[in-house]
Amino acid sequence: MDIVTTAQMKAIEADAIEKKGVPSLLLMENAAYGVKKEVLKFSPKSVIVFAGKGNNGGDGLAVSRQLMAMGINVKIYFVGDFNKATPDCNKNLNYLKAYKANIHYITDNINLIDVSDADLIIDALIGTGLNRQLSPLYSEIVNIINTSGKTVISVDCPTGVNSDTGEDYGIAVNSDVTITFHLPKVGILLYPANSHIKKLVVSNIGIPYISKNNIFTLDKKSAKELLPQRVENSNKGTYGKALFISGCDTMAGAAIINAKSAYKCGCGLVNICSTRHVIGVAHCTIPEAVTTLNSDIPKALDGKNAIAIGSGLGISDNSRKMLEYVIENSKAPLVIDADGLNILSENTDLLKKLKVNCVITPHLKEMSRLTNVPVNEIANNMQQVALDFAKKYNIVAVLKSAHTVIANPNGKICINTTGTSAMSKGGSGDSLTGVITGLIAQGLKPFDSACLGTYLNGKSGEIAEKKLSSYSVMATDISDCICDAINDILA
Repeated sequence: MDIVTTAQMKAIEADAIEKKGVPSLLLMENAAYGVKKEVLKFSPKSVIVFAGKGNNGGDGLAVSRQLMAMGINVKIYFVGDFNKATPDCNKNLNYLKAYKANIHYITDNINLIDVSDADLIIDALIGTGLNRQLSPLYSEIVNIINTSGKTVISVDCPTGVNSDTGEDYGIAVNSDVTITFHLPKVGILLYPANSHIKKLVVSNIGIPYISKNNIFTLDKKSAKELLPQRVENSNKGTYGKALFISGCDTMAGAAIINAKSAYKCGCGLVNICSTRHVIGVAHCTIPEAVTTLNSDIPKALDGKNAIAIGSGLGISDNSRKMLEYVIENSKAPLVIDADGLNILSENTDLLKKLKVNCVITPHLKEMSRLTNVPVNEIANNMQQVALDFAKKYNIVAVLKSAHTVIANPNGKICINTTGTSAMSKGGSGDSLTGVITGLIAQGLKPFDSACLGTYLNGKSGEIAEKKLSSYSVMATDISDCICDAINDILA
């Protein structure tokens, strides 16, 4: 599914209205109908609507009228100067006046607000486009909504969040349901904005969607389209050979998780290149893997379809030499993770020596080391930071967080929405590296592998959580559930 920025959505609406001749009031009425459908699922007898003076407020006013027509008791708090309302918002306000709706005008005195008699609250104060802190008045109203104990439905975007960056500026409406229109907005899929949304619904407002956008998220259908096909007349070579230069004597598990996840996602043959100790552990825990001592990396590189380096590698002069050698000599697509990235942060110019496609998988702190940008700045602008780095070094950047951003140097961005807090354990990233590398080995392009791999790893974590609880999932459980995630896609 494609995702849009606020500016892109405005352009889509402007095209529909100005070039295609779709009446703006019709779009507003369709938006209101989508909200009404969600409201009715809660069977409220009394609804309070907070409406601002923009078109988001107009949506809320149109919903108010539609609910009134069904006999539901509706009380409206119009916030701001109604003389400054947008034309469509003003028309809907006048319609409600004609029907003698219960409207209260709030310009500064929040003492007039009483939500005690409501079953449900509709937040239609701002919608998309916010790029600064809320005013004191709006902040107080948001606090009233959040402390009301009522079911809350936000129109298009919870008030207080930035629909492009995902920032929340300290306070935002906590919605039980957010109904966004036409396509999801980038920011509401990112954190902290997404933490204010329990359920996201995308509502069709009657705009045909034709062209593909550069920002998207995978769903079950699009994930299935990317999944490498299996054929009857095949052998292990058909599904590729993956090499993992990973693990050290104190972090043997990283290599094991790499290899296990690569096999679980369909890779034909996996080679672990590491120390004698790690190889000994591998022989006992994943007997399917081929092993090579890391003193013989040139031999290990030969004939591979995908190579990963860095998971549990440790930081030493030897690991620095290994990374530089692999970057300069790899003939297969490369995935760099964990300690590989920490070493790389000492000299990112090493990436300029790449002769092959490359995927990096940093979390926020690792990206901070790579870019010298503070973590909080990266967190507030993940898609741009990832895209800038991808373009600068002509690589695929997988910027990991609760919702991961995958950026391609050609400008495409995927925001992954699978995953769970249960995956906040050591080794989860090693599983992701294993899946991405295993998919590349099977012939999937690096960017597609990063998108599908992140989706699969997150879905595996969700399935593991259902089986084990949010407290008890380990990285090996994520690997074990990759088969379930694939079956879910294929079902």
